[in-house]
Amino acid sequence: MKKYLDDPSLALGPLLIGTVFNAFVYGICVLQFSSYWENKSNDRSIIKLLVGWTFLLDTFHTCALIYMLWVYVIVEYNNSAFLAMVLWPFAATTIVTTLTSCPIQIFLSWRIKQFSKSRRVLFGLILLALAQASLGFTCSIIVYQTPDMISFHQLIPFVAAWQISAVVADGSITVFLWWYLSRSRTGQKRSDNVISRLIRSSIETAAFGSFFCIMDLITFTILQRTNMHVIFAFPMGRIYTWVLEPE
Repeated sequence: MKKYLDDPSLALGPLLIGTVFNAFVYGICVLQFSSYWENKSNDRSIIKLLVGWTFLLDTFHTCALIYMLWVYVIVEYNNSAFLAMVLWPFAATTIVTTLTSCPIQIFLSWRIKQFSKSRRVLFGLILLALAQASLGFTCSIIVYQTPDMISFHQLIPFVAAWQISAVVADGSITVFLWWYLSRSRTGQKRSDNVISRLIRSSIETAAFGSFFCIMDLITFTILQRTNMHVIFAFPMGRIYTWVLEPE
């Protein structure tokens, strides 16, 4: 505990970087959101609702993180002991990410169902999405019950289970997308080019999302006396929104 508080830069520095990086990714999502509403007004209402839902969560979480940084840096200036306290925007990160990722994973599973015509594939992918969401909610509850960041080492088993399940869910969705899109090739250059672009996009998306999950898990597990993990945890929900809106 003493080591953590003796070096405030290891606590405050990552919070600053994570908040700024999250705001940057949020800005990209805002541009995508604006473009979506200008160009895709014919989408189904459920898709518009999903896009609006993720944008609302992104806006809420980004504002909450800025407020949190204000409290740490301005309100509690020169109070290094306060850096170990868990403010509600910090604790809300897990649940906001889960509320963003789970609906998007279910939506992508439904997209796969349109290609595969298989209810088994759909139900299997939805089960994976709900499993990672359940673990995410569990982590959220435990975080809210944790008195300070010094005790975060108690969360390692739960965070590991959540992040691994998220990687498995995202990876499974990507594999099925790649498989069924590959089988949809018609031999016509124009349609095959579109399919190739979708395949490349789905693979890049999974790789990017999985990278953030894995790095969050590694930094949370290894660098326990720091807040390095928030650099990857804070923008994770925005990464899922980034995936959805080009769809």
